[in-house]
Parts: sequence; C-alpha cells; structure tokens
Amino acid sequence: MTYFEKLLLNYLRDSKVKMEITGLDLNGFQDALREESKHRLELIEQIIFEDSEIISDMRKVEAIKKLFQQEFYSKD
Repeated sequence: MTYFEKLLLNYLRDSKVKMEITGLDLNGFQDALREESKHRLELIEQIIFEDSEIISDMRKVEAIKKLFQQEFYSKD
C-alpha cells in the first residue's frame, strides 16, 4: 500500500470522503482483507516463535518492524 493509498484510506475511514464503487463485491473484499490479515499474523507468528538461541528478541523486533516498513514505505 502506497503512502497515498494509506492517506485515502484514513480519509475514507474518518468519513471525510465518500465514495461509491459500482461492481464492488463487499463479501469478496472482506474475505481478501481477512486472508491478508491472516497471512500477516502468520508471518509475525513465525518470527516470534523462532528459537531464541537462533535469533535474539531484538532481532525478532527488527524483523517485524522491517515487515511493516517494506509493506507501507517501500512500494511506489
């Protein structure tokens, strides 16, 4: 998600902008969001439950932080 998309999402969520999308399948959209959330939580779970002898807690936090930075800040 780009920075612009994130801003637009915040405006939509705060009801500052109203938009009607014809042909949008709300159930399909909700399913896609659930799948994306599930996938993200699974990635975080893998990082958290990695053996502490292999990766320190500090490196786990860095890995989770990088996961979110890559998603929100590196896509154009």
